[in-house]
Amino acid sequence: MTLFDRDQFNELAQKEANIYVSIYTPSERQSTDGYQSSRIHFKNALTEAKSKLITDFELTESQAEEFLVDGFNVLDDLEFWKYSSDMVAFLVYDGQATFLKLPLTIENTICQVGIRPYLLPLIPELNDDGHFYLLALNLKEVQLFEVTRSTIQQITLSDDIATSYTEEIEDADRQKALQHRSGLGQAGAMFHGQGSGSDEDRKVEILQYYHRLSAGLDPLLHKNPLPLLLAGVEYLIPLYREASKYPYIVESYLTGSYTEDDMLTLSAEAWELMEPYFLQERKARKEEYGLFMSRAQGDSDTESVLLTALSGGVDTLFIQNGQEVWGTYEAESFRIRIDEAPNTDNYSLLNEAAKKTKEFGGKVYLLDAESMPAEGAIMAGIFRYPIAEVVPNEEASVQ
Repeated sequence: MTLFDRDQFNELAQKEANIYVSIYTPSERQSTDGYQSSRIHFKNALTEAKSKLITDFELTESQAEEFLVDGFNVLDDLEFWKYSSDMVAFLVYDGQATFLKLPLTIENTICQVGIRPYLLPLIPELNDDGHFYLLALNLKEVQLFEVTRSTIQQITLSDDIATSYTEEIEDADRQKALQHRSGLGQAGAMFHGQGSGSDEDRKVEILQYYHRLSAGLDPLLHKNPLPLLLAGVEYLIPLYREASKYPYIVESYLTGSYTEDDMLTLSAEAWELMEPYFLQERKARKEEYGLFMSRAQGDSDTESVLLTALSGGVDTLFIQNGQEVWGTYEAESFRIRIDEAPNTDNYSLLNEAAKKTKEFGGKVYLLDAESMPAEGAIMAGIFRYPIAEVVPNEEASVQ
């Protein structure tokens, strides 16, 4: 799996078209029946999208099928489904299609057809609420995983990232042997092969290796910063901490020698260690919201939060999962119109608020009702400045 990051999200968020289809369906990583369940979910979503294109946007049946052709083409592509994750996203407009496979649990299929991309289901991939990286520091092969309560998936690392200390040592030993046989070895040159030298010498070599590893890994992690949990033999943990400049390494860590065969065990142990961390972070966010509310830098009024978010004034946005607000926003007049239901002229204002908050570098959290910082709120926000500066005349701001 490749990493989905903020830049990709923001690039998708900028798209707008006469028709934009956004589909999200659950998928299986393993199957004994040719991934029938995944394919049926996806086919049903395509059928729903086709119906909306015909009914709401007045396309003919052939035009609708052509619009969704990339989706229909993968239905029988076993290789596509074989290398899947927990959710498949299909975004298409103006003949351009994007597929994403992400380790996000989704219970029900989502199919939105409108004029803008619907990206709310992607938000959990970009925040640190129950979502973290796990780095297994096995000297034979370092592995990076993306982990949630119910999923773990390995992230593919590029060839230019040094992922094996053992291979580097073996390469150095081979090079040494070649130089020795060819008479090219230099007097006084020092080589440390696997198992050679003192323990302290070996730690120095591993530290130098971790500097090389983190030089390639840290920029990748910074594309979508999440907490990083380390796992490995105990003496390796402080060495990597010393080498890495990534600022979100958590204090807790897992000890042991983990391999690719230990993924399920690793996932369970990692979540057990990280769950208290996330519970504390959620509690802290609620307390922070209360503090900013007392300073007039927070609110849970839907219209107020929408206006503030759509103008780039929200630092942290909380949205109740499963809720929707449909309407339009006029940036020039700083006005929103809220409608009772979706139609071909409006769009999800919650989706737009989330996109704008991420564009300005803010955080967005999709929460269940019990976890919302304000009881009964559809959305709430911590603002970058006092609300009086955002909405000087609230009565004039909403049609």
